[in-house]
Amino acid sequence: MKRWLPLLLVCLLLLAGCSGSPAKESAQTETPQQASETAVPDAEPTLEKLEIVSKPVKMNYDSGDTFDPTGLRIDAHMSDGSVLEDVAWEIEYPIIGPKTSAVNISCMGTRLMLSVTVTVKGNTDLYSVAQTPEVGSSPLKGKTIFWLGSSVTEGASAGGESMVDFIGKKYAIHTIKEAVSGTTLATYKDNSYVERLDAYLVSPDRAEVVDAFVCQLSTNDTSHSAEFGQVFSDFITDPAAFDTASTFGAIEYIIAKVRETWDCPIYFYTNPPTGNPAYGTMVKGLYQIAEKWNVTVIDLYSDEAFNDITEAERALYMSDPIHPTKAGYREWWLPKFEEALGA
Repeated sequence: MKRWLPLLLVCLLLLAGCSGSPAKESAQTETPQQASETAVPDAEPTLEKLEIVSKPVKMNYDSGDTFDPTGLRIDAHMSDGSVLEDVAWEIEYPIIGPKTSAVNISCMGTRLMLSVTVTVKGNTDLYSVAQTPEVGSSPLKGKTIFWLGSSVTEGASAGGESMVDFIGKKYAIHTIKEAVSGTTLATYKDNSYVERLDAYLVSPDRAEVVDAFVCQLSTNDTSHSAEFGQVFSDFITDPAAFDTASTFGAIEYIIAKVRETWDCPIYFYTNPPTGNPAYGTMVKGLYQIAEKWNVTVIDLYSDEAFNDITEAERALYMSDPIHPTKAGYREWWLPKFEEALGA
């Protein structure tokens, strides 16, 4: 009987091990209900691209026109393959400008560019010097006016026609137009106002008599705002005293040389606001100089009534924020110069 005891103990131990709880599975299988409760919801579809399905009926404009979206339809293609038809959109700048080549369309947080064809209405022959009639008589008739400037005086965005040419034709004035695009008052680089005036004053073609001198306050100098310089005290009038490498020094030098040479009325004219605060600083400095030298400022910058025009008029009158069209020179700017010069 004793010889069975060890075998019996082994059997009892084996039975005890088998009677315990079954081992847990490393990964439990979810029921369909549990799976639906824990599943991550699908992400909202995102915009893949916008498609202009149909363009507007009108695609050709004159500058100053308002964009006509009639017929425009845009569809949105989404990331899940769906297509949203005829979605909402908004035109960012509805007035067509002289340099507009495309209309910006805001749609679903993004932007589309729709190309259009634009005729620069402000530069048509209707507004040209050739179509500007002469007046019968005027105090300006037969006078000589010297104009010194850069692209605005030149008429760079108006086929080379500026207020210089319009006033010359209208009042039979002899105009001397010394204008080169991209140049500055100060001698920051070659062909400055100072250098060109000096060259003219020693040339054999120099006019003996000039009845008025008109100079542009160049927007090109704004890129050198750290070098505007200072306005000298009232008793300093010798041209040699002024630093022509600074904008304000160049202005005083030009005034001093013109007074010394022709002793004629002197005018400086400004651009309308361009959105550059540095130009406002130049205008303030010009007024200080004008008071010192008793010269006239033809101020297109600060004149609120002058600048109170519609967006359609601005599109007709201006090729960009700085340069007028022929219409801008003739219809908008010319009356200010006629008034100042005593036409």
